[in-house]
Amino acid sequence: MVLLVLLFVGFIRVRLLDMPLERDEGEYAYAGQLILQGIPPYELAYNMKLPGTYYACALGMAVFGQTTAGVHLTLLAANSLTIVFVFLLGRKLFGVTAGWVTCASYGVMSASPAVAGLAAHATHFVVLFAVPATWLLWKAAESKQRRTFFFSGLLYGLAFLMKQQGICFGLFGSIFLLWLAVRNRSIFTRDFARTGLVFGLGMILPFEIGRAVQQECRDRYRM
Repeated sequence: MVLLVLLFVGFIRVRLLDMPLERDEGEYAYAGQLILQGIPPYELAYNMKLPGTYYACALGMAVFGQTTAGVHLTLLAANSLTIVFVFLLGRKLFGVTAGWVTCASYGVMSASPAVAGLAAHATHFVVLFAVPATWLLWKAAESKQRRTFFFSGLLYGLAFLMKQQGICFGLFGSIFLLWLAVRNRSIFTRDFARTGLVFGLGMILPFEIGRAVQQECRDRYRM
């Protein structure tokens, strides 16, 4: 069923690979193209958005080519991965049937022109990281493994790096951890403090690494 969903959504997107770029995805593609030329974000093209989607587009165009089709193939890859993780999350929460129903629903809605789903907007890249982050968070709550909490926080941090509004998913994860601690009456324990620290470190790390890379690229470019 998941494969059928991927083929159905892929068929829609492949037919529109050469569709002209929409305004925002044109901005992301241009910034990504500059990155591939060694020019860091905000040097020649400035925006108040975080640079995550610029780097995602740069990576996609490095693989699929610096063309309109390359941008849309990047979107196809991101959307397909998200569909798979929506299935895994739905299956984890409510069972296999719910998993493929949710991934099918998401696949159809994510390709809807009503939400500009055919354009490579930052929203696609936010959910690409937010959905597996939530899946890992649920698995971590069951296994109690701190490294899983860390990777969940890391993915939430990457979702934020794609676009500022992605921080809402990180806030959800933090509230979920707090709710678990209250339910288990462990909120004032060392175990909860360590778990929260690991999760928070994972969330902060992408932003700090991104800032360091940005500064390094800027220094090299100015030299």
